[in-house]
Amino acid sequence: MRRVLAKCIIILSLLFPVFLLSAEEKELTVPKGGNLSTLLRNEDIPSQQISEVTRALSDHYNLRHIYPNQKILIKTENEPDVRLMELRLSADFDEDIVVKYNGYAYESYPEKLTLRMVPIAAEGSIESSFYNDMAAAGVAGSKIMELFRIFSFDIDFQRDIRKGDKFKVLYYDFIKEDGTVAKHGPIVFAALKTNFTDVNLYGFVTDSNEYDYYSSEGKSVRKTLLKTPVANARISSTYGKRTNPIYGYESFHKGLDFAAPLNTPILASGSGTVELAGWFDIYGNCIILRHSNGYKTLYGHMNAYGKGIKKGVRVKQGQVIGYIGTTGMSTGPHLHYEVILNNVKINPASVKSPPERNLTKAEMERFEKRRAQIDELFENLKKKD
Repeated sequence: MRRVLAKCIIILSLLFPVFLLSAEEKELTVPKGGNLSTLLRNEDIPSQQISEVTRALSDHYNLRHIYPNQKILIKTENEPDVRLMELRLSADFDEDIVVKYNGYAYESYPEKLTLRMVPIAAEGSIESSFYNDMAAAGVAGSKIMELFRIFSFDIDFQRDIRKGDKFKVLYYDFIKEDGTVAKHGPIVFAALKTNFTDVNLYGFVTDSNEYDYYSSEGKSVRKTLLKTPVANARISSTYGKRTNPIYGYESFHKGLDFAAPLNTPILASGSGTVELAGWFDIYGNCIILRHSNGYKTLYGHMNAYGKGIKKGVRVKQGQVIGYIGTTGMSTGPHLHYEVILNNVKINPASVKSPPERNLTKAEMERFEKRRAQIDELFENLKKKD
C-alpha cells in the first residue's frame, strides 16, 4: 500500500508540480513613503515579476492611489524559485482588485465582495465627554463625528451638554466574509436627551433621492447655521463686554471664542460661498462665508485652511474649512467666531433659524412608516443585549 501511495505522489509531482510546492500567504502593510514595487522587493519577489504585476494591476487600479498603511495580500510559491501567484488590494469598501498568475502571465480583474449589513445599536449616558462616552458604548469614531455634526443644528455643545444626559444611536456596518468591517454605513437614528431639550433624528430618503435627517415630526434637522463650529471645544470668551486680554481695557467682544488644541478642525456653520480666505487684520488667517437669508460667518486666528478653500469656492454645511490656530491678535489657540446678519454682528448663541426643508405630504406618509420600523428595530436590538 505504501509503495502504491509513493508512486502516486511521484506521478502527481510530475503532472501537477504546482500542487506540491510550498505556498505562503502574507498580509503586507504599505510603509510611509513606500510604494508597491518596494514592498514586493522587500519580500524577495524578482524584479521581472514586479514589473509584470504592476503592469497588470494598472489596468484596473491607479498605482498613485496606494497609500501608507494600506493592506495588500500576497500569495507566493517558494520552491524551486519564488513566484508571486496572487496579489489582492482593496479598491473600494465592496470591491477588491486581484492580480493572478495563470501559468503564463499575470492578469487582473475587479472582484465584488459579499457583504452583510449588520445593525449596530448603542445607548448610554454622558459621564465624562460626548466623544469618550459614545466610544465606550461601542460607537465608531467616524460615526461620533457625524453625530456631532447633525446634533449641532439643535444642540450647543458648550452649554447644553451635562453629566447624565442620555443618548441613543443606530447605524449599519457592512461586514466582509472574514468578519471584518468593510465600512460604517450612515446613521439611521440618533437621540440625545438633555436638561434643555430632547432631540430625536431619523435618516430618510426623500422623493428627490436625498438622504437627510428629520425630527419625529418630519421637520428637517438642517437649519441656516450650526450652533457649534468646533467639536470638543470650550467657550473661552462670550459675546459682550469684557476686558481685552491683550490691551487690558474694557471692550465689546462681537463674537464667541472657542478654545481647542492647535489644528482642531473648524466646520462651516452653513452652506455658502467663501468671501474671504486670507490674512485679515487682527483676525490673522481668516475666513468669511456668505450664506443665504443675509447671514455671514467669520472664522479668525486659524492656523491653516481646509483643502481647496479659497475666495469664490462653495462650501457645504459641516465641511472642514480650517484648523484652530493663534494667528493675528491672539493669546493662545482658539477660534474667534462671528455671525453677521445684514451687516450687523449679532450674538452667535442667540441665532434661531428655521428648518430649511420639511417633508411633503406623500413623503410624510413614508416617513411615519419608516420611523415606526426604526423604533421597533432599535428596541428589539437592545432587548437582545
